[in-house]
Amino acid sequence: MRFDLDTLVDGELRLRRATPEDVPAILRICQDPEIQRWTRVPSPYLEHHARSFASLSSRAGVEEGTGAHLLAVDTATDVVLGAVGLSLDLADLAGEVGYWVAPEARGRGVATRGTRLVCRLGLERLQLGYIGLEAAADNAASNAVARRLGFTLEGTRRAAMIAGPAGDPAAPRCDSNVWGLRPGELR
Repeated sequence: MRFDLDTLVDGELRLRRATPEDVPAILRICQDPEIQRWTRVPSPYLEHHARSFASLSSRAGVEEGTGAHLLAVDTATDVVLGAVGLSLDLADLAGEVGYWVAPEARGRGVATRGTRLVCRLGLERLQLGYIGLEAAADNAASNAVARRLGFTLEGTRRAAMIAGPAGDPAAPRCDSNVWGLRPGELR
């Protein structure tokens, strides 16, 4: 399943594939302790992780039809503001969204607007029947994004996540909220 990404724009926000030129920005942003705490980015986040995101995650998923892992950039300046991804499960015609936002771009609606764009891609253009989102129960900002977009809280998994950094067996565990979105529910 192939799809066009050229129309993923919402005012001052555009979603696009990462390029090798974006590696320094991705590397800098993913040093943020909050991103490492609340997402599954590796810690420590090294240059080869940023290069992998730019060359594999962003391109391969789109070309193979398994997902769209994109950068959220300012339409006027092309400055990287964050990332939004939609992973696809074509066997079930379902997807899962995830995102991170640069510290300096928080509070500007980047996660909400970017997630809305990829959810529209999934629900309207790819005809998915379900999109999931998982957020740490203590991550108020991510849970607020889900709520604003019309996701339904489907349950809480007890101690299901590492409370950052990802992959650290010594890190505390936390509950995770499971959210779901079906066609016609996106706001």
